[in-house]
Amino acid sequence: MRACLIVAVLLAAPPARADDRCDALRVRLAREHDRAFRWNLAWGVGLGAAALVQAGAAPLIGNREQRDTLYVGAVESAIGAGASLVTPLRVTAATTCADLDAALVDAGHRERGAFYLDHVGGIVVNLGGALVLAHYTTTANAAIAFAIGYSIALVRTYTMPRWAWHPILALDPKPTVGVGVSARF
Repeated sequence: MRACLIVAVLLAAPPARADDRCDALRVRLAREHDRAFRWNLAWGVGLGAAALVQAGAAPLIGNREQRDTLYVGAVESAIGAGASLVTPLRVTAATTCADLDAALVDAGHRERGAFYLDHVGGIVVNLGGALVLAHYTTTANAAIAFAIGYSIALVRTYTMPRWAWHPILALDPKPTVGVGVSARF
């Protein structure tokens, strides 16, 4: 009896329209495009301001160790700000339903690549700064500068928009049976 009821429910449910799926994904992709733009702008401006403040404060400090630390921090911040300008995270919005799949795959590749590149870049830049500080100041100062700088690099990396490169689990707008879940890997 239950099997007959399930079959009747399956046959009675209206089919989902492809346009609804396309509209929902198009809105989501446009939202991801806006998030990527805001992320690039916020980190570019924030790290650029940090570079200017550190470079401006360094000559005012009488202690050579602190002055060198500020100069190295200014260079590291400027490199991070430059990365937001030179290689920004880009997510292109699709206009047609046929372009959605290609746009999602492209956005996923870009987000994944930027995520791993930011990890490597954060380690390289902050390790280089720590080595310079270890040479000109103390290793304790270099270790503290690395810990602070790499922590900021990790915050930058993990605040990056990453929706498009994770498996997309979305509720279908008009599922054919109950609540349908679609996945894209």
